[in-house]
Parts: sequence; C-alpha cells; structure tokens
Amino acid sequence: MPAAPDAAARSAALGDGATGTVVVSQDLDRAVFVVSGMERPTRGKVYQLWFADGTAMRSAGLMDPERGDQTVLLRGPVDGASGMGITVEPAGGSRQPTSPPLALMNLPA
Repeated sequence: MPAAPDAAARSAALGDGATGTVVVSQDLDRAVFVVSGMERPTRGKVYQLWFADGTAMRSAGLMDPERGDQTVLLRGPVDGASGMGITVEPAGGSRQPTSPPLALMNLPA
C-alpha cells in the first residue's frame, strides 16, 4: 500500500499468543492486516479475513497458512466497513463464514 498520511492502526490480542494490527487509510480506502505468532490452521484449512459491514461479512482475502507472521493487503475497498474478522475456512476460502470468528476487531476511526 502506498504511504498514507491518514493511516490509523488498531491492535488486538488474537489468542494463543498471536497479535494482530489492522491499518486503515480512509483516503486510499484500503486496509492492511499485520499478524504475528499465528498458529498454522489444521491441514486443509485456511484463515480467511473479512470486512464487517454491520452484521454482514464480506471476504477480504486469505492468509498464507504456512506463515505465522505476515502482512496481508485486505482485498477490496474498506468502503465504510466498521470492523474485520478472521475465521477458519476450507482451503481456498468460502463465500460466507462457515465457522465462528476467531477474532473480531473494530477498524480504527
């Protein structure tokens, strides 16, 4: 993501020692998720990122299941989303979440 003077960040503990930070630029309408210490998902599964639009979830891409530390440019515009979530999904991802969220984070204002 290009440098964004308006970038704002919010961090949270994700459980099992993992931490996540979401960085949002309203000017660019984009977000990046930075995670460290994430355990590998079960074989055949992947962590999927979601934008939370009220009660609806919109896919924002997949994490690399082989890396516990990574930076992911969320797919698509922030477009007014209020938060983001992480779920465990079948390899290749899902159209809608099929498991309860491992984490839900409010996006920074």
